[in-house]
Amino acid sequence: MSILKPYLISLRAEDITLCENCIVPEFSPEVNSYKFYVQNDIYGVKLFVDAQSGVKILINNTEVNPGGEMLIKLREDYESYSIDYSETVEIIAIGSEGKNTYKLEIIRENAKKVYDLFEPHVFEDTSTGIKMPYEIYLPANYSCQKKYPLVFVLHGAGQRLQSVDMVLKRYESATIWARDSEAGINECIVVSPQCAEANGTGWTYFMRYLDLGDKEAEAFKFTKWGVSAYNLLQKIKNEYSVDLKRIYLTGVSMGGFGTFEMAVEHTDEFAAIVPVCGGANPEKIEKLKGLPMWIFHAVDDPVVDYNMWCVPTIKALDKAGIEYKKTIYTEGRIFYPSGHFSWTPAYANKEMREWLFKQQRQ
Repeated sequence: MSILKPYLISLRAEDITLCENCIVPEFSPEVNSYKFYVQNDIYGVKLFVDAQSGVKILINNTEVNPGGEMLIKLREDYESYSIDYSETVEIIAIGSEGKNTYKLEIIRENAKKVYDLFEPHVFEDTSTGIKMPYEIYLPANYSCQKKYPLVFVLHGAGQRLQSVDMVLKRYESATIWARDSEAGINECIVVSPQCAEANGTGWTYFMRYLDLGDKEAEAFKFTKWGVSAYNLLQKIKNEYSVDLKRIYLTGVSMGGFGTFEMAVEHTDEFAAIVPVCGGANPEKIEKLKGLPMWIFHAVDDPVVDYNMWCVPTIKALDKAGIEYKKTIYTEGRIFYPSGHFSWTPAYANKEMREWLFKQQRQ
């Protein structure tokens, strides 16, 4: 094996979780093969490469300036969620005395074992006439003799007309809690219902605004699907050994609106909420007083406009003197697929998950 010239100074990779993922082994100019591991809901990785002066850098045959970066896109199709999947990137550094070739394998987790922890069911709500699909996770050592915290998860608009397993896939709003639980961390029950209707329908009428451009829509008001989701929660409480003082509510986008509204309508139900890229009704915000919450949003969210939906929520919370936690991602921080994907770093935030399970109703 030929000795590599010290053309390359550094090689770094980054995904939007900003977790402690790193290139393995740590970069050294004398090593030409590396790996970079990402979780199952990552769809793009940025590579940062620097080289000696005068060295030409090619990443997958595209020239990049020394000190520059390139986005490597990963598959987003349904079939790629439950398979062993990786992308190999070729980096060539061309200098005056020849060239060096480096290989970086980006390996995305196969989360099939996590998805298999859940079971699909259908809830027939006689009060609304809705048949609501949902996924439920119970700990492997579940016992009726023990009380379990419950995490209730409301998905986003993209999962409405897909198969019910898609409330688990594409992001970790439901699966992260089961993953922790199986590892002996914050053991819990997880339930994620599915709103299986589109065309302006969601947990609230926000989707009339988003889907149909209805500027007069009562964005924060529950639809029948929102009512049925709450009714499903009552069914779960009656059928399983739930710790009623530790019911947690979270949701993304359409589900972020649903999270706020369900908490407003049923404040005494929840120990804490985590709404991600959603918005609350400023006129009813005082009902949330005393409810622990951690809000996530990105300022450059192209779907749920930060200034239109999050800023009025925060202003209303401040005006009402309500305590809350917030993480607002700066422009460009969620670099791919878009600023709307703030749920990926939100649920990857171990501090948030630990905080949530410390909350308990009195």
